[in-house]
Amino acid sequence: MSAVIGERAAARKPEKKTLRHQLLISLLAPIVLVTLVSAVVTYYYAFNFATLAYDYSLFDSALDISRQIRITEGEMRIDLPRAAIDMLESDKHDLIYYMVNDSKGVLVSGHQGLPLPSEKAPPGKPIYYDGIYRGSPVRIAALYSLVAGASNQDPILILVGETLNKRHTLANEILLSLLLPELLLIGLVGGIVWYGVERGLRPLAVLQKEIGSRSHRDLSPLPEQNAPGEVRSLIRAMNDLLARLSGALSAQQRFIADAAHQLRTPLAGLKTQTELALRQNELGDVRHTLTQLNTATGQTTHLVNQLLSLARAEPGVDHAQALQPLSLDDLARDTTTEWVPRALARNIDLGFDGPAGAALIEGDALLIREMLGNLLDNAIRYTQRGGQVTVRVTTEPGQVLLAVEDNGPGIPPAERERVFERFHRVLGTGAEGCGLGLAIVREIAQSHNADTRLGAGANGRGTLVTIAFPTAK
Repeated sequence: MSAVIGERAAARKPEKKTLRHQLLISLLAPIVLVTLVSAVVTYYYAFNFATLAYDYSLFDSALDISRQIRITEGEMRIDLPRAAIDMLESDKHDLIYYMVNDSKGVLVSGHQGLPLPSEKAPPGKPIYYDGIYRGSPVRIAALYSLVAGASNQDPILILVGETLNKRHTLANEILLSLLLPELLLIGLVGGIVWYGVERGLRPLAVLQKEIGSRSHRDLSPLPEQNAPGEVRSLIRAMNDLLARLSGALSAQQRFIADAAHQLRTPLAGLKTQTELALRQNELGDVRHTLTQLNTATGQTTHLVNQLLSLARAEPGVDHAQALQPLSLDDLARDTTTEWVPRALARNIDLGFDGPAGAALIEGDALLIREMLGNLLDNAIRYTQRGGQVTVRVTTEPGQVLLAVEDNGPGIPPAERERVFERFHRVLGTGAEGCGLGLAIVREIAQSHNADTRLGAGANGRGTLVTIAFPTAK
């Protein structure tokens, strides 16, 4: 039951937006936003224009009323026929109000209680303002006017107001007349943007098709021809990833081939000696064969360990996350101490020379121990009995040097580069080995961005291997 519910929940889960949708939203959203802002601004100006037009009409009405005011027998009268008043107050959309006050503010005619202007203007100059009358917003035109024949030359006040329905209606009509073309323009721009996005994403579709049609064995670089700059940078990053992946796979294949090749001979020898021991009846012969079998097993074990060390040090393996600040002098001193019993067994003087201060690098402690162990193994293995081996750590500006020096037979100059090749051994040394020690040393050094140097020891005798690590930042 819970599985079914989980499947239904997964089915209802909305799909993530594609790059195409994100681009369309990013491009069209500002256009729509600008259109909305434009609509608000347009409505504001349209309403102002409508207000201005109807304000002139209110002023004309106030002016007409002022022309109909007369002084008769000392009294102020408005000579305005009832038909004219009905015409003034009749409107399909709005209610129109008027009020006439004498110079003392006494109502002469009209609707009492219209909001008065907050300021006084010269006679003949209109004042426009907004107010509330009978619970509705109104627009009012106020006109101060002088009445001919009046004993008092103070101006009278004429107010004409109306509700705002016509103004909003006209503003809406203006807005719609302007907004419809803008909406059509948005549709046209949306189609153009859609076409542009489709055209711009076409190289990604081609790249997707190219990758999807490839075999999992095909790690060749992707073509960069005719690709835009942004896609070209993506292709280059993918090609770099493919190159590193190809290197890692090649390293694995090379390791498998090397391991199969190198293990075939010792395993065949182990099988042969085992069969020989099974056919022997004399205890002495069996014991001798088992001794040889034990030696061969040890050599095979050493070869397997070397192969595993080589696999861990392959350049295709990512060691960046394993690199941590560490003290190379402490690590080298501890590793050298561990090899003292092996050196004493061969009567070899193994010593360590460290710096006065700390020698900090960024590295993988396990791999560096493996590297130093291979250097010490080679030095002790190839140095004659009674010889000397010295491990030395020194510091220089910007780097820390790890050196292993012996006074053994040394390596001829012609062989110094080839000894770093896998399974290469210098002939005539008489020592047993699998030819992987220095190859492992170089691989580990390269994974730490360190340089490997090989030369002669003191007084031109023996071998000096130096690893130059960059100083920890």
